[in-house]
Amino acid sequence: MAAEELFVSVIIILVAARVLGELFQRIKQPPLVGEILAGVILGPSLFGIIHFNSDLGVLSDLAVFFLMLLAGLEMDPREIRKAGRYAMVISLIAFVVPFAAGTAVSHLFGLALEQSLFMGLLLSITAVPVSAIVLMQFGILRSKLGNTVITSAVINDIISLVVLSIVLQVGQAEAGAQLDFGGVAWSAVKIGAFLAGIFFFDFLLRGTSHWLPARVEPYFKKLQTKEAAFGILLIITIAISLVAQEIGLHFIIGTFFSGLVIYKEIIGKQNFDRVYGIISAITFGFFAPMFFAIIGIEINLQSIASSIPFFAALLAVAVATKIGGGYLGARIVKFKNDTSLAIGFLMNGRGMVELVIASIGFAAGIIDLTLFSIAVAIGFATTLMAPVTARPFVVRAKTHDGQAVAVEEGGGDGRDGGSGGKAAYEV
Repeated sequence: MAAEELFVSVIIILVAARVLGELFQRIKQPPLVGEILAGVILGPSLFGIIHFNSDLGVLSDLAVFFLMLLAGLEMDPREIRKAGRYAMVISLIAFVVPFAAGTAVSHLFGLALEQSLFMGLLLSITAVPVSAIVLMQFGILRSKLGNTVITSAVINDIISLVVLSIVLQVGQAEAGAQLDFGGVAWSAVKIGAFLAGIFFFDFLLRGTSHWLPARVEPYFKKLQTKEAAFGILLIITIAISLVAQEIGLHFIIGTFFSGLVIYKEIIGKQNFDRVYGIISAITFGFFAPMFFAIIGIEINLQSIASSIPFFAALLAVAVATKIGGGYLGARIVKFKNDTSLAIGFLMNGRGMVELVIASIGFAAGIIDLTLFSIAVAIGFATTLMAPVTARPFVVRAKTHDGQAVAVEEGGGDGRDGGSGGKAAYEV
């Protein structure tokens, strides 16, 4: 695509997304719902004005990068560790139940083993970027509920990437190759080592917080280049993201954790606030509406017309099992009923990660164009549903379980310089 054509497409997408996003915000609904619908209207499902291509794919990846970096900067690693104790339970149940049910339903509709496993995997995913931006817009990202949902989503995506490697191995075995258990185990070891390294780095930073900032901050103050701190942060984040991608994790996991371990004391409050402001403006002003509009563009409703019963069955299973699994897990770890329902509905969004994994399966020949379109349509539908259906339960949780949705106002590490979970609209 020529640069002029790309710019024209970006203008059309951005105008439509901002207009519909503003409209939905005025009727007290999440802006991302309007942004996705803008993509559906512009895409092949309706008017066919914009078609997805590699250039828009790059913009989508950049959008996810900034969404996850902002989410990481918003959150406190200590709260993530606290949430991890019960997020693991929620994540496992919210993964296993949709995976098993999706695999069974796909098999009942006549799909082969590897296809059934793959469709089950797609149903079990929770998209971290979607969850993060919904929680930001609700203003509860830094609450106990928000930390739990994000941590559960991160764990869920890590599990899905490990299971993906197993399903790909099963696909090769079905084609006559031998299942490589050693390769699967090695992938799991690399992922574990990466996550351990991130939290060890966080531990070291906390252990040196009484002397390291005083030695590092003066160097940032001496920087004369405009927005040098922003550039340094991007370099570090991109490097960590590439490491995550190289070992088998999706780059968004690395991006999220790199934002998580950035401390205001090390680069200085003024630099941190400036960097946060830049990233927030770029994300919500440009990348977030582009990202959700592109999701809408990617879906082609006509391609699933011949498989409506299968699509309807999978969508029903995807919604019921993900919400039910999230709710059950939350109740097991003693969340109140309204908060558990909010967690279940917030876990239902899929979006980016599902699209990435669906693309991998399509490229590997495990699923065909119809199954790929069904997967995209389910991701679209659940991304639309997550904020709309979660909203009343978040409101009720604020009324009946204020402790779970109380926003952390910073802490000992000084991570209070961002928006503090400011909502893009009132819940």
